[in-house]
Amino acid sequence: MFTFLFGWNRKIRKLRKRWDRLREKALKKKQPMKGDILTKMDVIEQNLRVLEERRVSRVERSRLAKEIEIDLEGIKAMIKMKEDEYAQQKSAPMPSQQKYQTRPG
Repeated sequence: MFTFLFGWNRKIRKLRKRWDRLREKALKKKQPMKGDILTKMDVIEQNLRVLEERRVSRVERSRLAKEIEIDLEGIKAMIKMKEDEYAQQKSAPMPSQQKYQTRPG
């Protein structure tokens, strides 16, 4: 009984549930944003499948679970963004790209 309440399977089920809810919200978005979000969610789904279907070590399992949590938080932030904010962020160069663009010729 305690493994059902406190085990890894419960954590994996909660991650899958969060993934499903975020996917439903992502499908309601308009196209340029929707495509990017769904692409990222497909990558997360692969990691979720690894957790659900394969037997992995504790360290690998916890690393994957934490990585999925972080990625889902990022997607949640993307979904909350307005379309014009997303367009501005998409057009603005990344900080790593700015470093190389501002070097003197």
